Amino acid sequence: MTAALLAAIWIGAPAPAFAAETGTTTAVTKDTARAAAGSLVPEDSEFQYAEQSGDAFEVLYYSDEDKAYYSVRVSIFTGEVSSVSTALVDNRGSREAVLTEDEVTAIASEDAGDVNVDSVALDTVAGRKKYEVQCSGDGFEVSYQINAESGRILKKTVQYL
Repeated sequence: MTAALLAAIWIGAPAPAFAAETGTTTAVTKDTARAAAGSLVPEDSEFQYAEQSGDAFEVLYYSDEDKAYYSVRVSIFTGEVSSVSTALVDNRGSREAVLTEDEVTAIASEDAGDVNVDSVALDTVAGRKKYEVQCSGDGFEVSYQINAESGRILKKTVQYL
């Protein structure tokens, strides 16, 4: 017996059925994960790699036009996208905090759409300032790092619930 089957029996839950055990061919592959992720990144993005990490494929793309990396997590069981992260190559904060919390809230709300802004905090690392913003919407959560001077979104992660 496999460890998953033993664990399922022990806790009284149904054992997970994998494609090889059920005779189906619907298992998510690196190629199908790459295709799902590719539809969510800018057209100029170049595929970097796809690797399995736990119960998901982590698929990485790079956009030279945006100077940003796009990381997409795709479930190995369902093929559904569980999160999308964007990180600028130059994602340092600013030396000055020019923007107010209200201005940063407006930037995050405009980008994310119909969301509740749950928290806004100014963070300083190595003398560089950036705002950390947490938002929640219907079926998703978004976290941002926003440059405290320019308002540029340095990093964005969308987590689907």
